[in-house]
Amino acid sequence: MKHIGKIQPSLLRQINERRVLSAIQFHGPSSRAEITRHTGISGPTVTRAVATLLETNLLEEGPFRQAPLGRPGKVLRLAGRNVSVLGAVVGPQRCEIISSGLDGSLHPNLRQFATPARYDDLVDAFVTHLQETATELKTSILALGVSIPGLLNSTEQRTVLSPNLHQTDGQTLGKDLQARLDLETSVVQESDALCLAEKMYGAAKDLENFAMLDISDGLGLGVVHQGKLLEGHSGLAGELGHITVQLDGRKCGCGNRGCLETVATDAALVHALSEKRGESLTIDAIIQLAQAGTLPLGPEFEQLLQYLAVGLGAVMNIFNPRRLFIYGRFFDAGKGLFDRLIELTQQRALGPSFADCEVIRARGNKRQGAIAAAIHPITSGLLQ
Repeated sequence: MKHIGKIQPSLLRQINERRVLSAIQFHGPSSRAEITRHTGISGPTVTRAVATLLETNLLEEGPFRQAPLGRPGKVLRLAGRNVSVLGAVVGPQRCEIISSGLDGSLHPNLRQFATPARYDDLVDAFVTHLQETATELKTSILALGVSIPGLLNSTEQRTVLSPNLHQTDGQTLGKDLQARLDLETSVVQESDALCLAEKMYGAAKDLENFAMLDISDGLGLGVVHQGKLLEGHSGLAGELGHITVQLDGRKCGCGNRGCLETVATDAALVHALSEKRGESLTIDAIIQLAQAGTLPLGPEFEQLLQYLAVGLGAVMNIFNPRRLFIYGRFFDAGKGLFDRLIELTQQRALGPSFADCEVIRARGNKRQGAIAAAIHPITSGLLQ
């Protein structure tokens, strides 16, 4: 008979501590009694786990509050006074540095800088800004989370190809930052980071099956199936944006022509309207002009919606998500744009798949995604 070893007490303690952290992360500040109910762990075990987490500054004890019945109890919350995590958002034009406590509430000390064209300069810039942010915080820094675009090999933590950020091709940004900063670093592909943000802080807390479509700079897809991120063999799954939809279309950053992301993203709309008007526009400028009534919601918007509906229909037909989140800006240009997208998607998707899926705009963002990438390994349990 095969010998089955016993679970070591230290491992069991760690599991219980992670369950306590996950319960507070999901339910918010809680009393010990509430944690016991949420986790199913015995009261004495919860008390011991909480004591360790308080000692290690992962939890804080808040003010008294009146319980619905019985005596008032102290509230436990994820730490924020003495510890922080850092987040780094990598974008084609701009990079950002943010920070938060373990509850994920962003601090106001946002830092931004233009994305350098050379990889070494990108690393240097991040190191400088991250060190300055850490100095300002005057707390213990537990971890760094990085949200990065492109095809990320999750096994090697290496960017294989980034169509809109080629300076990171073949590079291991997370490992390089960890070596320079001596700080535990988690790098997550940006669509997966958005999934983490929506699961931890948005409208996917109670969902085991959902999808996230990022249509900002490129077009990326993140899928959560039975509570786990769907990564594929080496983490490259989800590149819906590089399906060809125009055989003779515009050249994409991946080298192909007519990719979906060249016609169905905020960046695609910026390109089309900039060419039409003969001026360099941004998505912010387009939204402002449209809201002011000086930019009509013309054929460029309709084309984007038509192609985006093709993408949404494909996601519904292939993955059958309970909810499909869309992260993008151009909907802010006009009230009817999102409703028009739903109408067009109904024409493209199979009827049962469409009826089974709710389409809503994402509540999370890439800043929260980077923070979630830092916090998730600490609190564990949500999307392993």
